[in-house]
Amino acid sequence: MGKRLQYTLVLGVIAMVTSVGVGATYVITKDTIARKEAARRMEALLTVMPGLAGAPVQLTPPETAAEDNVYKGQDKDGAVIGYAALGKAQGYSSTLKVMVGLSPDTDKILGIKVLYQAETPGLGTKIVEIASTKTLWTMLFGGEKADVTEEVTLTPWFCDQFKGKTLNQLEVVRQEDPTKITAITGATITTKAVVKAVEDAITKIKEVGPTS
Repeated sequence: MGKRLQYTLVLGVIAMVTSVGVGATYVITKDTIARKEAARRMEALLTVMPGLAGAPVQLTPPETAAEDNVYKGQDKDGAVIGYAALGKAQGYSSTLKVMVGLSPDTDKILGIKVLYQAETPGLGTKIVEIASTKTLWTMLFGGEKADVTEEVTLTPWFCDQFKGKTLNQLEVVRQEDPTKITAITGATITTKAVVKAVEDAITKIKEVGPTS
């Protein structure tokens, strides 16, 4: 009985110390984490609203959670270039977070950027894969032969297909179709989740009712 009590007390102390440690770590790191997340959101806003000058204007109330904010982007002359919001959806093995930019008339997608995903490596992770279009000659010998030198895509090929699409074009298909969203082979669930996240962001923007 004595040993049982001793074990119980030891486990209780370990649990208490662990809890205090976790709590202290959170307090110490929460500001750093918040700053990094804000930086990632700003980077994403610059990606989905090309031409953005300065910080975007927050259209949602100050008390709105950071991930639910809707923003208005303006160029250097103060003209509205678009709106943006973060959308979320459950993927195959993680909750996807996608920043979406819409045109000033909120009709067309300017661009999207996946902020968070933890999908299956080699399959679902292709949503953030940046495909190189360099030829073997270019990689071995550089750009000496202009006729075979090609540029490297700077944004994920999967995300690129959302540019210019309207809401009614966000249909997932298996065969490549420039007017729709082509599914990633072996990752249809992830593909559809990205589309749902984009639709979620669009809904947020339209609910705010942005005006110029």
